[in-house]
Amino acid sequence: MFTNSREPMLLETELAKFWEWAGMTPETYPENRGLGEWETEYTDWEALYKAAKEVVVQLNTEFNHDLAQQLVYALAIDNESGQVLAIVEEKLESKLRFVKKAVNSNQPQAKWQIAELLGNVDVENREQILLNLINRNDDKYIKRRALLSLSKVNHPKAVEVAQKFLKDTDPFLKLVSKEITKKKV
Repeated sequence: MFTNSREPMLLETELAKFWEWAGMTPETYPENRGLGEWETEYTDWEALYKAAKEVVVQLNTEFNHDLAQQLVYALAIDNESGQVLAIVEEKLESKLRFVKKAVNSNQPQAKWQIAELLGNVDVENREQILLNLINRNDDKYIKRRALLSLSKVNHPKAVEVAQKFLKDTDPFLKLVSKEITKKKV
């Protein structure tokens, strides 16, 4: 198909427009995004979502690391509305390779959304992936989201892990841990 050769470039093009608008790169975004929500001011989300859908179709045909990386960036910058996450959750047929790509990326905004995804869909080794997100990240928000998803996947294990965070310096991680340890299943 002739159109397939253009589809992967579409997301890359849409991301380039976003990075130019934001005055950032995928490498500087995690440190410089601040508290976020400003991303919602971007005016061309619809084109980016359309391109993300096309990449998912492409990934369903054949996994491509470069395309998957573009989708990780799209996921990261769309952290407020969650449209890209919904596209991945609903349309990506084999999620494991993409999940691994996002988890191993330098994009905290993609990682916490992957934690959210793992609480909602069954992916091979999802419990271990969630444990790795909790244990191998300094980002307390990622830990929190992964702990909440782990609670859905294996509540007794989440209770065990949450015990370690009952006295954490982060008040929100402490609160989530208290809620998980109190919850009866």
